[in-house]
Amino acid sequence: MGSDQRPRDGGFRTDAIILITINLDTNTVNMTSFPRDLYVYIPGWGMERINTAQFRGGFALTSAMFEYNFGIRPDHYAMIKFNGFLELIDTLGGIDVQVAKKLTDQRTGYGYYTVRPGQIHMDGETALWYSRSRYSSSDFDRVIRQQEILRGLYYKLISWDVVSKFPDYYDILLKTIQTDMSLDELLVLVPLAPLFSEGDNINHFSIGPQH
Repeated sequence: MGSDQRPRDGGFRTDAIILITINLDTNTVNMTSFPRDLYVYIPGWGMERINTAQFRGGFALTSAMFEYNFGIRPDHYAMIKFNGFLELIDTLGGIDVQVAKKLTDQRTGYGYYTVRPGQIHMDGETALWYSRSRYSSSDFDRVIRQQEILRGLYYKLISWDVVSKFPDYYDILLKTIQTDMSLDELLVLVPLAPLFSEGDNINHFSIGPQH
């Protein structure tokens, strides 16, 4: 989840919500994005936008909301804020993002800024702008770009040999990412990462207008 909380802000919304499903039988990962304005039933609150669940009741409510509406209860969560997102990507020296579709939109300090299809190297600020921009497109396009960013981040971590050095990086990750997973729980999953390094092993889905 990506939180829109700024420093000294009390409330927040999770404007980026991606369900990651790992299938060890087929060595595949499915990424399914949920638009922030999707109305769902939130237990105890009624019909609300999906991006309010985490703020209202933490991961317990978010997982209950997923189970009620979609029939699946997530096991764990990870959530990152704007500043943590910037710091993580810049700490890695930027990421290479496979851009599928040209994007031209307003960007602070640049006026109109354009990213063209192909592999584009992005620092933290560019990646944050790319994943949040929506004035010239839509939230439905934005969730696809967020998956492109996440995929680029994953491949950068693999290139850093994070599998063998993960305990060293764990403290760095905790400074930028909030999660309910312990180091021991993550160490069970980390060795699986190379199994999904091939592009065909990562599948992308999103809830769109047709749904």
